[in-house]
Amino acid sequence: MKRQLLVALLLTLAVPVFVEAQNASGKQPKIEMPSMEFDFGKVYHQDKWVHVFEVRNVGGAPLQITAVNPSCGCTTVKFDRVISPGMTGQIQLSIDGSKVHGEFVKSADVICNDPVLSHLALKLKGHEVPYVNVDPEGTIYLQGRYGEAIEQDITLSSNEDDLHDFKVLGLSSNLDDKITYAVENGGEPNTYTLKLYKNPKLPTLSTYGTVQVHTNSTRMPITTLQVHVMTKGSIALTPTVLNYGEIAFASAPGKEAPTTKEITLTRADGKFQIRDISVSNPNYKATVDTVTPGQQYRVQVTFTPPVRTSGKQTEAGELVIHTDDPQEPSMRVQLVARSL
Repeated sequence: MKRQLLVALLLTLAVPVFVEAQNASGKQPKIEMPSMEFDFGKVYHQDKWVHVFEVRNVGGAPLQITAVNPSCGCTTVKFDRVISPGMTGQIQLSIDGSKVHGEFVKSADVICNDPVLSHLALKLKGHEVPYVNVDPEGTIYLQGRYGEAIEQDITLSSNEDDLHDFKVLGLSSNLDDKITYAVENGGEPNTYTLKLYKNPKLPTLSTYGTVQVHTNSTRMPITTLQVHVMTKGSIALTPTVLNYGEIAFASAPGKEAPTTKEITLTRADGKFQIRDISVSNPNYKATVDTVTPGQQYRVQVTFTPPVRTSGKQTEAGELVIHTDDPQEPSMRVQLVARSL
């Protein structure tokens, strides 16, 4: 009787071992992808680039795709998480078109439960071109000193193969008080030259805006160009921020330990005078020393730490230097100090 029970027990224990061996040998998921790379080729700009990869399970057990991790934040994914044996699923990659320019390559890592091939890499690539070609591309910089004539020429042409009579119909801008512009026929057919001029009488400033080019393209009738306009000052200010870093604030009244930093103002041509200085925070005091009359000045800024009232304390302010220069009547310096 005992011998029969022992034999039965051994047979019972042997069954799962045999089944497990069968699963390991034949009933495993197996991933197969006809293609792991897709090339969009030369394509026009659009809001989203989408491609669907085919995923096959040629194994004998369910294929589980546990994750698809894109290489950058501009790529999103959708995918079938479980694919039955003999069935086909999908992995969809979508690229944000606003973050793709020129030649682009994006990838995503696929993680699955295939015991042989648990990691795969998918790749999308292409060459995005705008409907209207702008040369040089990128932000247009109109930068110069007061009274200086600054001009920039931009070449405009069409990248649309089926638009054989490309025309610029008009221009508009939100910088009409700072720039002037005109368009002329270029040296080649279907090519135009956009001329931009900075107003030479602009005071010292730095601002951004746009110029919109209206064309006869039905797909992209308006092309927007970014423009940076800057009038550089004749007075060099160094530095433009005084950062005192982390210093010991006073533990009680009368325990203050002042710290001093300096600013230098220099003008290579012409003369200027500092009329006065104002500071928004009373913990900062400023005095002016003349290095070279009419050309260079040194401003000493002393910070007297207040009594510390909290664990982390910041004292910020703005120093304004007023001059007799009509183009640079005021210059600003940011002030900041933090408690230890």
